[in-house]
Amino acid sequence: MKTANIHQKGHSMKEEGNIYRAARMAATAKEPLFSSRERAAAALYVSVEALQDYETGKTLPPCDVVQRMVEIYGAADLKRQHIRASCPLLPDYGLERESELTKAALSWAVEFAGAHEWAQRFARMARDGEITADESAIAQAIRGKAVELRQIMEETIAAIDKATADLKGVKP
Repeated sequence: MKTANIHQKGHSMKEEGNIYRAARMAATAKEPLFSSRERAAAALYVSVEALQDYETGKTLPPCDVVQRMVEIYGAADLKRQHIRASCPLLPDYGLERESELTKAALSWAVEFAGAHEWAQRFARMARDGEITADESAIAQAIRGKAVELRQIMEETIAAIDKATADLKGVKP
């Protein structure tokens, strides 16, 4: 996995400036168990070694792990920080006034990165044409992800419509 500058601006390359570690440490104010890397890793469903690699800048966490960090740590801004840190084409996203269009683009970049994995799970589950009792939990998780993606699509359509409405009547 590639590495990137995943440290907060103005900090050295030390662990303290790492955006993923900073999010975990900020979460300890509400939930002290996150002060333990082992407990945080368990809550994120990753190995302690993987979390350490994310927090020291050795590797970038995949988008689904970043999403779990956002949810578990309550770190809403971590998505934008991750996008800026991991994508050289988007280093300025989320720094200034954030439009609906910008939010929609960031949502696409984050959420659709993991969509292939969900599609594969769905395909494996649905190959026999039915959902068994054993598959019920994963079916509900897939449904939840589909609802989330639908919301992102609706927000994207609205943001594009709003942005292009300003162009009506404007001649190139």
